[in-house]
Amino acid sequence: MDAVNSHVNDLLTLYTNLQSRFCGNLGLPHSIQAAATRIAKKAVELDLVAGRSPISIAAAAIYMASQASSNKKTAKEIGEIAGAAEVTVKQTYKLLYPRAGELFPEDFKFTTAVESLPLS
Repeated sequence: MDAVNSHVNDLLTLYTNLQSRFCGNLGLPHSIQAAATRIAKKAVELDLVAGRSPISIAAAAIYMASQASSNKKTAKEIGEIAGAAEVTVKQTYKLLYPRAGELFPEDFKFTTAVESLPLS
């Protein structure tokens, strides 16, 4: 069990580091970074993104969080910063989208409701 907990902690650290770097380079606030980290972590826990790279998952989580906020960034902008193709960001986002309501932190301040998020 310690190995599993260690792996989960390693993933959480990785996503936190990726989100911090990518969101910083995109000029996004800490609230988006925190939401994107939670989205990525929860997506992994729910096994929504099996086989996807941490960078793709991080980029898709940032895309989802930004689209729900007033700080919207395109998949292309995020992909350029993250080093992922726009299509990869959107494909990974599509895996998250059906469960979006479960992925956000409870205290997230939505500007765009989950039901109104883009389909891709």
